[in-house]
Amino acid sequence: LTLQCTITRTATTTTATPRDTAPAATNGRRDMRSTTGNNSLFRKLAVAVSFAWVNIVAWHLSNNGQDLLGDPTTAISWLSFMADGGMSSGVGLVTTDGMWEESPGDKYKDQDIKILGFTDKNYLPIARVWYNRLTLLGYTEHHIVAHDEHSYNALSSDDFRVIPCFIKNPDYAHPVKGLWQQIMSARLHLTMDLLRNGTHLLITDVDNIFSRHVPLYGFLEEGYDVYHAYEMRYPTFIYDQFGFVICSGHQFLRSSPEAIRFMDVVMKSCSGKKCDDQVTYNKVFFRELNIKWDNIDNPNHAGALRVNTTHPENNNLLVESVTGRSLLTNHTVKIWDRDFAWRLAGAIPEYCPSMNNWLGMPTKLDDAMTGDGNKVYKKIAAFGIWDKHCRIERD
Repeated sequence: LTLQCTITRTATTTTATPRDTAPAATNGRRDMRSTTGNNSLFRKLAVAVSFAWVNIVAWHLSNNGQDLLGDPTTAISWLSFMADGGMSSGVGLVTTDGMWEESPGDKYKDQDIKILGFTDKNYLPIARVWYNRLTLLGYTEHHIVAHDEHSYNALSSDDFRVIPCFIKNPDYAHPVKGLWQQIMSARLHLTMDLLRNGTHLLITDVDNIFSRHVPLYGFLEEGYDVYHAYEMRYPTFIYDQFGFVICSGHQFLRSSPEAIRFMDVVMKSCSGKKCDDQVTYNKVFFRELNIKWDNIDNPNHAGALRVNTTHPENNNLLVESVTGRSLLTNHTVKIWDRDFAWRLAGAIPEYCPSMNNWLGMPTKLDDAMTGDGNKVYKKIAAFGIWDKHCRIERD
């Protein structure tokens, strides 16, 4: 793997000093100051506009020129949603993660925090939808990492915040075993470089659908080094042994010595070669970190909350957040509630999350919902499906 990346840091001071003690153990439930600011009229209008915009993009990408998702003006019904409504969750737990105030004052003004989504020329239309949605939701720290010059030039010419990280020897002949694993490996390398440069990172896939603005300083205030989302069952050999897996496609990493030690272990497992980062993270997480969990022996215990469904991929998946510390690296860990970072196969609208949800990572949506089209077309369609069924119609 040959990379050419440009690393910059926008803040002026170094990251927080190492902590000798973990955040207070809360049995996976660490609540911060709650606010209704995230239910403001602006946020609702932003999602409504985003919904309409996704319709326009889907129209241009469709084969027959017909509007994929119907009349986008119906998105304005979002404005009727009240702050005290929608508090039920298809996964059985309404999250309180991410419910902190919009502004911390000057406490974190010198901390460099970036949201990174990654694309090559094949995923460029999705990356544009992802970026514009975050802008509408009020984010200002999101960047697209471009893995080829075509993507970089197209995005930079339209004034997107874009970071060049070119794969100089792309293996287009092997889309999965070649190019895709090169991109996953590049993501690991850039993550490590930026953490060492003092930047806190939210690493996320560009087909992840953000529902609301969660100020990222809150994850620094909450105090854990690395935050993960629950995956479903991949890699299955890990799931079958341990009963859950974490998602490499959405995680927050603090620029701390402990988090960097964790990433050192991950990088050694990848060894700089092409690798599946989902497999790599989970092998390290379960087989090397030796995590001591707060107040429980194991997240996969008999009394754990689980998704209750007959769907073979979703049934019995863990729901509730857990926290702990690695005895190998000393870094602290939190896995978010599934209601906060939602990941299921299909399951829309029956298992939609609550209105406190931060983002959805839907997969394997039925063709009857997405319509006919290629992979990129269907992933863009998922944005509108998410808004229509899991946001607008939740009021």
